[in-house]
Amino acid sequence: MLKSRWLLSACFILLVGCQMNDEPIEEQEMDENKAAETKQQDVKEKDDVEEGSTEVDDSLQLLSMERLNDQPHFMLDDLLDIIGGEYDFDDVHRTVEITINDDSFYLIDEVPVLERNGQYVATDEIHLTIVEEKDDYSVFLPVAFIEKGLDIPVQIERETIEFHWYGPTERVGGPPEDFDMSDWDVDEMVDYLSFLESPIQGAQVSRQPSHLPGAPRDYRNGFHEGIDWYGYATGEAITPETPIYAMGEGVVVRVDHDFKEYSSPEERNEDLAYTVEIQDTPEYIFDRLRGMQVWVEYPGGVMNRFAHLSGIPEDLQVGDTVDAETVIGYVGNTGTSFSVNGDEMGGLHLHQDLLIYGELFWEPFTLDETSTILQRIWE
Repeated sequence: MLKSRWLLSACFILLVGCQMNDEPIEEQEMDENKAAETKQQDVKEKDDVEEGSTEVDDSLQLLSMERLNDQPHFMLDDLLDIIGGEYDFDDVHRTVEITINDDSFYLIDEVPVLERNGQYVATDEIHLTIVEEKDDYSVFLPVAFIEKGLDIPVQIERETIEFHWYGPTERVGGPPEDFDMSDWDVDEMVDYLSFLESPIQGAQVSRQPSHLPGAPRDYRNGFHEGIDWYGYATGEAITPETPIYAMGEGVVVRVDHDFKEYSSPEERNEDLAYTVEIQDTPEYIFDRLRGMQVWVEYPGGVMNRFAHLSGIPEDLQVGDTVDAETVIGYVGNTGTSFSVNGDEMGGLHLHQDLLIYGELFWEPFTLDETSTILQRIWE
């Protein structure tokens, strides 16, 4: 009797165990099927996103592209419609000042240099293109402005420019908030610029007022913006082979390897006649009159424009790091009446403009104070 009850209990336990084992297996199969369906749905949704059929990336922006001089460009108005900002085009000076959030950009027609917050972007790919249409102008910029000016990657797709815009970014570079050189005295300016060595070995800066910044230039209705280094005034013989040095540790931001001189005296005279007409020297004409140039930027927003060069070392490139022993060019007279008239030896000198965060260093000072500053820096 006991044996029969034991057998009956064993069969019951075995039957219950089998049923308990069957239920998890069915649930597990259902879970696996559900997971497979979910994975397939995820893959489908991913494919749909990639194909752009179900979801749109709000950050992706498209710009119409136009090819100007075989390079992809966009209209500035179209860009600002997307990211915000404003710009001012000066049709006399042919300059554009752009404000995007806290960043300020400045470009001059025919000058391949981008100024950003008073400092200079080390690239020769950014230039201003003005398309004139009857009495109106359209401002175009190359794709490099987005890539290197705004630090945003760009992709070209047929006739469109694609980039992602996530909203305003922090200001890039520029002077500190409390920076104001308009209140500096002579000692403060000398301290700020004292790291610069002479651009011509053994030369002393001229004391002649006409060679100094701020001297009038009646022939173009303006003022002298820089420092002239002539042989007879600096104590050193100067020839077209006289090397010009970078003056300190910095980065090259402009190199005029493809410089083209005025085609004739008449062309240069037309520019000068226009300055008489408007009683001012437009920026784009000013740049032509400087001839062949190299620009070097140093720490603290200090920048030198070396002008009227006769030549530039072939291996010097935009973005190169230089120091006081680096030769950046040779003394010349390009851009002057001598050069345009074919006189390679006439009026040889180095013209050097010295700026701080985009402003000429001498503007807060009198001519005598400016002379004192320069004498103390290169005494």
